[in-house]
Amino acid sequence: MPGMPGFVKAILGRCETQQLARNLWSIEDTTLKVKLDEVPQLSQSGGAVYLDSQELKASVLLVRNGDRYLAFANKCPHAGRKLDPVPEKPLLRCCSLSHSTFDYEGRKIGGPAKGPLTQHSVEVAGNELLVRL
Repeated sequence: MPGMPGFVKAILGRCETQQLARNLWSIEDTTLKVKLDEVPQLSQSGGAVYLDSQELKASVLLVRNGDRYLAFANKCPHAGRKLDPVPEKPLLRCCSLSHSTFDYEGRKIGGPAKGPLTQHSVEVAGNELLVRL
């Protein structure tokens, strides 16, 4: 929601991270396959997208950190809201008013969340990012 003030986005639980188009990923059993060469948001460190579909038990947040790709259940353990990367910092923040904050290992850094984020293992195979759910 461009132009919406930050506090209104927080009240509504709106994040900045964009949803990845469904034609750019697939799921086989418990593995997500993402076409990296078609996802410009993940071409640079700090970039992120999320995947959401009825096929998934939970939304998945993908983040690039340097040469590493990270995957998390895109759900804050406090309010259940989605997450955004914090610009220019290796942190994730809940898109709610409470703004629980987590490091890139999924550990809680601040806010009312009671525990860590669920993190998924990731590997790169050719042009695909494989995420084990």
